[in-house]
Amino acid sequence: MWNDTKPCKLIKALERLDSFSLQHIIDADKFVEGEKLGYDLCGTYAPFCKVCSKWVDNPCVTAYRINERMSEVCPLLDATGLDDARIIQAVTDVDKYFASQDFGMDLCGRYAPFCAICDKTQPFPCGQAYLRLKAVEGFSTKALTAQEGGQLVINIPRWDDALTQALEEAVSAEVETLPVVQNGGALAAASATTDQITATAPRRGFRIGTARRRRPQQPAENEKAD
Repeated sequence: MWNDTKPCKLIKALERLDSFSLQHIIDADKFVEGEKLGYDLCGTYAPFCKVCSKWVDNPCVTAYRINERMSEVCPLLDATGLDDARIIQAVTDVDKYFASQDFGMDLCGRYAPFCAICDKTQPFPCGQAYLRLKAVEGFSTKALTAQEGGQLVINIPRWDDALTQALEEAVSAEVETLPVVQNGGALAAASATTDQITATAPRRGFRIGTARRRRPQQPAENEKAD
């Protein structure tokens, strides 16, 4: 199986070269490795192939640099602390425009990791996609326990339902939990908006029996008399 991390190491070692020269080195390496494997590696040569456009000049080098830039967008937005989709959209629109000018191609769809979950039918799609991504990355929960009648009750969240809900809602990055409702077992899955609107996630539970310590039996009265 082809190791697609090798090309990235090769390019990093040769980044000082101009794009034209670097493209020829990549083409040569891709051809040689493809001959060894017995199939064309174009499209599966490296992780950056997924953002490649073959009609641009030096496509492999351009795709590599776009892929590297994609990894910088979320840390940039994280540093601002923004949680308003409308403002995030304005910031990303300006940054995406200038970056597209630099690369000579429209970066919509290959601008940041959250492009993979972008829904262009929504208002402020980049902002909404970024918030959804941060909600999933920050999603965590704890098993809550309670003691009822000598039995340990463990309420475990249904990760599939809770994760789906986190994806569907434009929630904030910080996930808040609520106490378990007695005999109900409900959790707040996330904070839905900046107004701290919460939604509950279905939970399932099971009981673990715990042994009770037996008291030593007292001797009968007639046994005491003997």
